[in-house]
Amino acid sequence: MAAAPGLARLVAALDDGDGLLAQAVAVLRAAVPEPDPAYLPAGTADRLLLAVHERATGRPLELTVACPACGALTTLPLGRAAVGEHHERSAWRRPGVGVREPSYADLLAAGGDPHRLLALCRVGEGATLDDLARVEGSLCGPLRSSCCDCGAPLEADVDVVALVLRALSGLRFDIDREVHLLASRYGWPLAVIESLPDERRRRLAALVAGTTP
Repeated sequence: MAAAPGLARLVAALDDGDGLLAQAVAVLRAAVPEPDPAYLPAGTADRLLLAVHERATGRPLELTVACPACGALTTLPLGRAAVGEHHERSAWRRPGVGVREPSYADLLAAGGDPHRLLALCRVGEGATLDDLARVEGSLCGPLRSSCCDCGAPLEADVDVVALVLRALSGLRFDIDREVHLLASRYGWPLAVIESLPDERRRRLAALVAGTTP
């Protein structure tokens, strides 16, 4: 992967998509424009999204879960290294008849209709929704662990796309404030400010605001 873009550029990309998947595509395109990440298998794109978040923020994605038995909070790491590699999937009923793993572009085009998604991903005629389920490779589903205090089993529903985008959205206010301060003080175009390394943007914004970086 090429050098990670600044957080400001990734956060700005959230405005280019309507809905989670479209936002995920916009963020990935801002980070890795070639090959177009919209057409990668969903399982590959999910892992790329994790990697982009981790490289840009300098830390892995995390999920905090409350134990149903004792109430203690356990933080589960969702770093790129923790989820393993992905291999593109396909399911074949017979030679020339099967289904391939969907991409984000397929999921967007299907608009939540599984029959439409099947039509987009099938090869030949005769593949079924069960075949489509067999090639599901996204990082979406139950995550199982145990409580850090009492050891009780924990289970949480995880959607990596939603978690990464929520984490980036949580940075929006501070980054928008920094961009606004620099644009107001220096008159630089947004694209120039968003291309600054994160530490330099923060440092310059702190100087404009009269605070210590």
